Amino acid sequence: MAKDKVSPALEEERSTAATSNASSKRKRGSEPKFYAVKDGRKPGVYANWNDCLDQVKGFKGAVYKSFPSAAEADAFVSGTASNVNPEKFYAVQSGRVPGVYTDWPSAQKQTTGWTRPKYKAFPTRAEAEAFVKAGKKVGESVSNVAVEVDVQSDTTTGKKSEPPAKKQKKAVAAEDAAAADSGKVEYKTEEQMAATKKMPTGDSKGGMLRIYTDGSSLGNGKKGSVAGVGVFFGPLDERNVSEGLVGARQTNQRAELTAIQRALEIAPLQRDATIFSDSNYSINCVTVWFVNWRKNNWLTAAKKPVENKDLVEAIVARIEEREKLGTKTIFTWLKGHADDPGNVAADQLAVQGARNAQAALREAA
Repeated sequence: MAKDKVSPALEEERSTAATSNASSKRKRGSEPKFYAVKDGRKPGVYANWNDCLDQVKGFKGAVYKSFPSAAEADAFVSGTASNVNPEKFYAVQSGRVPGVYTDWPSAQKQTTGWTRPKYKAFPTRAEAEAFVKAGKKVGESVSNVAVEVDVQSDTTTGKKSEPPAKKQKKAVAAEDAAAADSGKVEYKTEEQMAATKKMPTGDSKGGMLRIYTDGSSLGNGKKGSVAGVGVFFGPLDERNVSEGLVGARQTNQRAELTAIQRALEIAPLQRDATIFSDSNYSINCVTVWFVNWRKNNWLTAAKKPVENKDLVEAIVARIEEREKLGTKTIFTWLKGHADDPGNVAADQLAVQGARNAQAALREAA
């Protein structure tokens, strides 16, 4: 059969259409994105990721998302966005109200401040519902499972129906310092570190609080580093803290100091406390070095501004407030990564806080 002849004009039209389609495919990947910041330093719509990042990095509870059009981004910021066909389904297995949510802010309300929340994002509702149902089968025990994070979380531990454990079997741990002078730093000997003592488990009412603090910075010292804060009062203790570091400077030293600050914020003003830290820098800042820094208008011996002055001042002010009430605040240095249970737990909380913050940043990129 003879092939139909195609006129030169039609050939040209087909060629033009093919070229147009190819061009459209090439451009599709470079289409602009609009970054909507619903909760951040300055909510609004931003044309590039770096401007958006400035508003959300280190901002506690930041809510943000990218969109292909300015109209969709505006709707997200104003709260009028439609979720008829959500891109993700957020399954909350352990939280205030377990279930499936079609937007992250709604899911976040169920997990923020909840002790050991468990949640995950899925591409389909069926997968999300299956994840939630799996949690119901194991009941309350799900709260003891490690957190699975695909989205941002402020994981400062909150109230929980299960009370803190009171007793634990014996394990290698650091005990309270022997001396009772307020504010003094005590260093563990190798013998003390190796001694078999009770693992820290929370509280004997009215006695000395034992609080373990740590900080972690993923990529410390490098551009794009993300830090986390860990405070450990005891297993399943509702006061435990695991959260991302607030602020633009995501350094390990700031995370370590912030952990101490958070511990003193949570500890009752009239309750004696021993704070265990593996950061010599942090302990010296708030027990020794600050004395001369304050006399010298917060300048170092080299006449340079003191690093992390804001945190040091806040911690010292809290310690002095406690001292006026006759409350002791003792700092004890621990060797890091030496298998001390309290230090290990605080480190895990800090690392998890950093990972949660890092996951949130990646989610929005």
